[in-house]
Amino acid sequence: MTTWMNDPLTITIGLLFAVIRIYLEVVNFDFARLPVTSRLMPQAQAQKFHKMGFYFSLGYFITFAPGMLLS
Repeated sequence: MTTWMNDPLTITIGLLFAVIRIYLEVVNFDFARLPVTSRLMPQAQAQKFHKMGFYFSLGYFITFAPGMLLS
């Protein structure tokens, strides 16, 4: 029995979200202009928050993509 963290479907879905997040960063999508973000925090703090999300997505992609490609 596999846990949900080791489930290939869960990892694939996470990789899909990470690739979308990385793509949005590459095309310079302004996450600070999203409605929820603009209401919850100032723009400078929002940019730092979303930049950290980019780093998490990049780390997830670097960690799990090679394993998915080689298996």
